[in-house]
Amino acid sequence: MKLSEATRVRHAVRRYTEEPIAQNVADELEEIILQCNTDGGLHMELKLNDPAAFDDYSTAYGVYKNARNLVIIVSDGTPDTDERCGYYGAQVLLKATQLGLDTAWIRQVDQPLAKGESESDEPLRFAIVLGYGVGHGHPHRSRDYDQVASVPEGMSAPDWFRNGVEVALLAPTSLGQQSFTFVLQSDGRTVEAKPGPSTCGYTDLGIAKYHFEIGAGPEAGFGWA
Repeated sequence: MKLSEATRVRHAVRRYTEEPIAQNVADELEEIILQCNTDGGLHMELKLNDPAAFDDYSTAYGVYKNARNLVIIVSDGTPDTDERCGYYGAQVLLKATQLGLDTAWIRQVDQPLAKGESESDEPLRFAIVLGYGVGHGHPHRSRDYDQVASVPEGMSAPDWFRNGVEVALLAPTSLGQQSFTFVLQSDGRTVEAKPGPSTCGYTDLGIAKYHFEIGAGPEAGFGWA
């Protein structure tokens, strides 16, 4: 499965079966987590087969069941931590989708993860639930392209920019707000990504930026402002 397809088929799932994650799948997850920790200066950990980890954890979207496999993401306290958590966490999220797993991103974790607590002394910020879902989730209402994209007056948006925005609109965001904006600069090659007022605005922005890069494609050759 290509990353572009993974962005389309991934939907949040809260109810999971008890089927364990195969070792070869876990190994690939560990590999990308290690790479993202190195590239992003983060501390992410994979916790597998802990029945108590997140069972009955309640969020604004509902209660999680059989959520026994987690990637936990902790903060290092630097100003851009939340955006990096989103950007690199999204890479793990979509890799899991490519590996045939269902997922859900949990923001602002505010309770211990039982035996799945982080080994780091840094504060826990986010978690990705992994596993084989009872179902595979479903799409949610999305904002329109024109609501989150801006180009200079008199300039037509290039295909890569439009494609990037369309894929960014598939990214998971806090309460489905999609409160980010992508602004094409006058040089036609630079994009400014702006967070919204959400409490998770910078995390959502990091997730959306990675999705934008997938949609734009490596041949776009654009840069972030």
